[in-house]
Amino acid sequence: MQRKPYPPEPGREISRLGFGGIRLPILNRNDSEMDYELGQKLVDYGVRHGMNYFDTGWVYHHGQGEVFFGKVLKKYPRESFMLADKMPTWLVHSLDDAKRFFKEQLKRCQVEYFDNYLLHSISKFDEFQNVYEKMGVLDYLKEEKARGRIRHLGFSFHSTVPTMEYLLEKHKWDFALIMLNCLEWDDENEHRQSGYRAGTLYRMLTAKNLPVFVMEPLSGGRVATLNSKAKKVLEAAELGRSLASWGMRFAASLPNVQTLLSGMNKLDQVVDNVRTLSTDFEQMTKQDHETYGRALAEYHKYPIIPCTMCRYCMPCPYGVLIPETFAWYNSFAGEGLLPADAGPNDSQALRRKFLVSYNNTIPPLARANHCINCRKCLMACPQWTFRIPVEMEKIERFVAHVQSQYDVKKSVKSTC
Repeated sequence: MQRKPYPPEPGREISRLGFGGIRLPILNRNDSEMDYELGQKLVDYGVRHGMNYFDTGWVYHHGQGEVFFGKVLKKYPRESFMLADKMPTWLVHSLDDAKRFFKEQLKRCQVEYFDNYLLHSISKFDEFQNVYEKMGVLDYLKEEKARGRIRHLGFSFHSTVPTMEYLLEKHKWDFALIMLNCLEWDDENEHRQSGYRAGTLYRMLTAKNLPVFVMEPLSGGRVATLNSKAKKVLEAAELGRSLASWGMRFAASLPNVQTLLSGMNKLDQVVDNVRTLSTDFEQMTKQDHETYGRALAEYHKYPIIPCTMCRYCMPCPYGVLIPETFAWYNSFAGEGLLPADAGPNDSQALRRKFLVSYNNTIPPLARANHCINCRKCLMACPQWTFRIPVEMEKIERFVAHVQSQYDVKKSVKSTC
């Protein structure tokens, strides 16, 4: 696998592919029951092919993500790999909390230090000021760095351009982790004023000579699936690359991208990513960008809910399967197959397919109508471009409307 020198640590090289710990193999559909046998195979395969960067977090798999890496990496010499962990910003209510989290993270991961340590999910400016500046948590983490228990200090970012400007002007960092993929990217001459501006953030960090680590290079799997029309555009190019490979190459071709994190829970995912970021990695050409641009134009014709399936919002106290509900809705919306009252999607067959799919995919007690807008999910969700309760209400109303239209038209037909 291709490796790249890491500027904050002269002589150190990091694999272009990093193992993200947010979607590890699990058993029995239980997010906190880790499949260690499969997980060890995936990690071992990656290590054999040159992977040496692993990323975890306090909330991943309800705390079991850190334990997982502590166990599966134990067989390898500590200096042979880099491990990154994060301070769970939204759970910190005092400096003592931060100290307790950090101490427990070292214990869970079975290490004496973290190579990279991050302020997790900087998404709300006032939260950053309160937790890291007023409570003194940032000063504490700098103390841990001075002690050697943190080698490099950075942050993961989900916020706006003004917040990034503040972070870069007020504080000194070693690196940053941002969400960067073809769906959130904005070109320099685009002048986008809303939404997540990955391109602008990347250019800001590059101007400060900060290495950019990438999370969600496939946007929670959306880039690895796109939709059928976008897929046809890429298949017509006859390059033999997977959709995931197109997405990974898009991000990895940027010169200041250090490492791409990928949440992998199947061997074929690891194999494909390793192949894409191998020592003979091929950067995107001008023709590649043009082809990819045509495919993305087809994808963007059908707006979806931009959930990345990170699952920070889970568990919902009222039992709603939030990521699964969004994924189900997007499977119709992204293909332009949402039932309508007029036009080509005014079809009883489509309404029936939509309703049957909902009933078969989401259990009755886990559906959108059980959301009471308690807002607990908003505290944890790093995505500020949409609001979970608002989208849940939209889905609830839309499903009810489709059901009503289906019943009315069925009744009319039966009386004819």
